[in-house]
Amino acid sequence: MKNLHISDKDKILTGVCAGIGESFGINANYVRGAFLISLPFGFSGFFIYLILAVILPKDEKNPDVIDIKAEEEKTKICRSWDKRMLAGVCGGLAKYFAWDVSLIRITFVIISFAGGIGIFLYLFFWFIFPNED
Repeated sequence: MKNLHISDKDKILTGVCAGIGESFGINANYVRGAFLISLPFGFSGFFIYLILAVILPKDEKNPDVIDIKAEEEKTKICRSWDKRMLAGVCGGLAKYFAWDVSLIRITFVIISFAGGIGIFLYLFFWFIFPNED
């Protein structure tokens, strides 16, 4: 068991439930549910949550330093080299959205047959998205 802390990984409001879940090795949604169930009973869960949000320390392993370059690389859509069939547009979109590349390809085929806009979108993305490094 880890020490109780506030987590930045799976937080919704302040990270109290996520930190408790990490500390005890359970899903944070169960902790959130326990706090929600306690609300009809005099808002005791709400007050406990506020107290924990004030007194619990933040997770030491995840400082508040944000790597801007890493964030830019995450949000940058590029044409993929390893999942390419034609220009790598579908592979790049699949990598960006963390989807299966086949779903993206099927979507482009369907919207190509439904009005032909899929072909124009693919060509547009081909010229807009840069190649992957």
